[in-house]
Amino acid sequence: MAKVKKRAKLSKKRPIKSKIKKIRPKKVIVDIKKLMVLEEAIKYVVEVSGDKGLEVFNYLLKRGTMEENSLARAMKFEKANSIRKFLYKLYNKNLVSYIKKKRGKKAWYTYYWTANAERLIFLLKKQYEDEIAQTKQSITLNKVNDFYICNTCNRRYDVTKALENDYKCANCGSILQHLDINLVLNDKQNRISFLNEKIKRLLGLVKYK
Repeated sequence: MAKVKKRAKLSKKRPIKSKIKKIRPKKVIVDIKKLMVLEEAIKYVVEVSGDKGLEVFNYLLKRGTMEENSLARAMKFEKANSIRKFLYKLYNKNLVSYIKKKRGKKAWYTYYWTANAERLIFLLKKQYEDEIAQTKQSITLNKVNDFYICNTCNRRYDVTKALENDYKCANCGSILQHLDINLVLNDKQNRISFLNEKIKRLLGLVKYK
């Protein structure tokens, strides 16, 4: 009689748990004091929201997240509606953000506002980068064209426009002078270096923890 082979018992192994750690987003820390003394930073916020908007932005930077009504009272606005127009202007550029919480069982919400210093740094950096790109494009154009300048009113003409005007300034009639393009290119390269240095200083105001 043939022997029946016993089936091997299957070992019940527990599934191996993944040991991959969740990466927590790094906290961004901005040197607010150094940022808000930069002429470009002040100018940008004023252009976006006016002088009063700059005051609101600076106040939130110093105090942190604040409830809307408390913020209005602290800054001596008559009511929350008076400060909202400045907050909304800042919000349109993401210079401030908000969270809303329901107020008890009632239907309305309470808004809490926070200033985003890192966003201002990004916007300024973008401005510098755009100017660098335009300057590089201008360098390429200047290399292949001949230019003339009016020493009286400082207007510049390409060779076509200069020829059309008989090498005279269309504004004041002065004789145009040939422009040493090497000097122009050198100034533009210096401008690019200057802007790159500004970007470097901006990024130096940001730390991650």
